[in-house]
Amino acid sequence: MEYIGKKMENVNYRKRPGAYAIITRKKDKKIAIGATCDYFLLGGGIENDETPKEALKRELIEETGYSIKNIRFFDKVFAYVDGKEKGLLDIEATVYIAEFDKYVKDPIEKDHRLLFVDAKDYVSKLYHEYQRYVLREYVEKYENK
Repeated sequence: MEYIGKKMENVNYRKRPGAYAIITRKKDKKIAIGATCDYFLLGGGIENDETPKEALKRELIEETGYSIKNIRFFDKVFAYVDGKEKGLLDIEATVYIAEFDKYVKDPIEKDHRLLFVDAKDYVSKLYHEYQRYVLREYVEKYENK
């Protein structure tokens, strides 16, 4: 199993499984990303006994207010990251491709802005290296044809 990022010696990392999505918009082939002071793929940590898909659906409603549909597995990546206030994390990220479905309710994460962007323009702008890796794979597979 290959990891993205460098593991620091003599440091304990907390395991953090997560589920993330590249949300596609058919009409203009843009993708949805989240923005605070940084850019990121939508999604987050898996809680308790959730499956990755269950966590993804919950996270998308929390971050955007939308449910999702046409969920397809894309990749699984592993990474060592500094999760800032969450500490040093050993990430196991299950990544899907999906589409927005219906607006369900107002998002609870008020500091998150939803942006629709050209994927290739944001490969180098995402905050986490593992998310840049995933988006680069997506661009190579779906946009460079």
